[in-house]
Parts: sequence; structure tokens; C-alpha cells
Amino acid sequence: MSDRQREKTPIRDRLLDAAIHIAGAEGHDKVTYRSVAALVGTSHSLVRFYFGTREALLTEAFELAARRDAAEADLLADSPEAFGANLVRLMNEARDRQLLQVDFLLRAARGDGETAPVAELYDHYIAQVAGTLANLGIDDPGGIRAALVFAALDGLVLQHLVYGSDERAEKALAELREVLVLWKTAH
Repeated sequence: MSDRQREKTPIRDRLLDAAIHIAGAEGHDKVTYRSVAALVGTSHSLVRFYFGTREALLTEAFELAARRDAAEADLLADSPEAFGANLVRLMNEARDRQLLQVDFLLRAARGDGETAPVAELYDHYIAQVAGTLANLGIDDPGGIRAALVFAALDGLVLQHLVYGSDERAEKALAELREVLVLWKTAH
């Protein structure tokens, strides 16, 4: 982000972006009022003013990261070819966002955080996949197919964090698109 863009970005968004970056690069434990303020170049009291608690800051950062990923991943598509078209690019360019989401999920699963925001995020992602299935004319009673496809995508994101191979991820996405085509032609 250029200095000019940074100046036009509201301070609250800059603080959230800083929290996302720190959480992704160093872990959620390193997200403090002071670390976020230092990255943005403001006072830690301003961070406290906007978010009140560190947990509120982390939750809002998680939700912002998730909303951005959901908007950019192309999980709601009109064709198998368009489905997930930006996912690999997103996994490379927004690694901090994926790491924050994984960390948030693990904390919730361990009982160290709320599960509701994670469940809401998953429901949103699954609804996007369900929309794609509907657009393709694929029957999905009970939403099981949408949940299965999202589980594959979720696992793909985790694998990409480990392997870092775009080629591997693209091949997996191509196979997943083939499954969609098979489901579509089965009707």
C-alpha cells in the first residue's frame, strides 16, 4: 500500500490490517495494543479506544480477514471454470489472513476462544459454495455436497500453507472442478 493509499484508509481499518499482519506473521499472542500501534505509527491508547479489548481486536481482525477472503476467492461462481479462480492467488497474496483464520479456528477448537465467529465464517463459505452448486444446477439436499466441497477447499488452504506449491493447489482445484462437472452431468 502506498503512503497516499494509507493516508486515505480509515485508521480503524489500518489498525485491523496491522493486527492481521502481526497475527499472521508472528502469531496471535504477538498482537498487542503496542505492537499494532507501532506498526501503524500511532498510540496504543488509540487502539484501546477503537477496540476496548485485545480479544475484540482479534475477533474483528479475524472477521475482516474472513470477509476479504470470502469476497476474493470466487467460491460463488456461475461455471466450474470460474469456481475458486482466484484461490491460489489469494493463498499467496493474503497468507497472513489465512494464518489468522487458522489460528483463530484452533484457539476456538481448544476452548481458548469463541466458536461462533468461526461457525459463522464456515456457514458463509459453505453458502457461497451452495450458491455455485445451485447456479450449476447441482442438486444438494441438506447442503452436504456444499459442505464437502468447502471441506476440500479448507484442506487445500491448509496444505498450501505447508507445501507452498501453486502447481499442486491448481491441480487439486482442477480435480475439484471435475467433480462439479460430474455432479452437474449426473442430473
